[in-house]
Amino acid sequence: MGKIAFTLGPLQFYWYGLIIAVAVTAAFLVFLWQAARQSRPVEPVVDLLFWSVPAGVIGARVYYVAANWSLYRDRPLDSLCLWQGGLAIHGALLAFILVLYIYARRRRIPFWEWADLAAPALACGQAVGQWANFFNQEAFGPPTDLAWGVYIDYALRPAGYEQFDFFHPVFMYESGWNLFLLLALLAAGRVLRRFRPGAIFLTYIILYSAGHYYFAGLRLDGETILGIGLAQIFSVLAAVAALGLLLGGRRPRAEEQ
Repeated sequence: MGKIAFTLGPLQFYWYGLIIAVAVTAAFLVFLWQAARQSRPVEPVVDLLFWSVPAGVIGARVYYVAANWSLYRDRPLDSLCLWQGGLAIHGALLAFILVLYIYARRRRIPFWEWADLAAPALACGQAVGQWANFFNQEAFGPPTDLAWGVYIDYALRPAGYEQFDFFHPVFMYESGWNLFLLLALLAAGRVLRRFRPGAIFLTYIILYSAGHYYFAGLRLDGETILGIGLAQIFSVLAAVAALGLLLGGRRPRAEEQ
C-alpha cells in the first residue's frame, strides 16, 4: 500500500496525515464526552483543540527533527515535509501541557482537573495515531515469522536486516497498550479523582511512559544517544517526574472531596 491515499486535482492526501487527523478527531470527541460527564463547559475543550493541535504538531516535529538532525542538516527545508512522517509524541505532549497550563492560567480554570479530563483523550488519540506508522513503515521491531508481521521495503530496513522481509509491528503493540490505558483510565477515574486533582493525568503519564519505554526498546528504527534510546530516556524522566508529583501532592481534605 502506497503512502498516498488519494489525489484531488493537484493535491495529494497522504495516509499519514489522514490517520493523524482521525486520531485528533477521536481525541477531541473523547475530551468532549469527558467534559460532558463532569458537567464541564464545552468552550475550553474547543479552545484547547484550536490551540493545542497546531502547537502539538509543531512540538512533535521540532522534537523529531532535533533528535534526527543528521538527517536534516544538509537539507533543512525537508524538516517542513510533515507528509513524509516524523512526529514525536513526547514533543506533542510537552506542547499540549504548555498550552493547557497557559490557557488555564489565563482563563482561571483548574489546570489539574482539566488535565484529568484530557488524559483519556490523549490515550485515545495515541491508540489511533500509532497506525500512521504503518503507512510510513516506521516503528517496527525485530524480524518475525508471525502472521501479523509487517512487510518493510528493502530501502527502509536497518543495516544488517536487509535479508528479512517481515518485522514486528511495534506500532500495533503500542496502539493496543494505549487502548488499554483508555479503558483503564475510564474505569478507574472516579477512584483516582478521590486521591487528588491531577491523579488521572499523572497516572496516564506514568503508565504511558512505562509502555513507551518497553516498546521503544523493541524498535529497530528509534533514535539513540550513546546507544540508549532517546524515547526511553525521556520516558524515564517523564515517569519519575509524574510519580513525584503524584506521591508528593497534597491529598484533599475530606470536605474538599
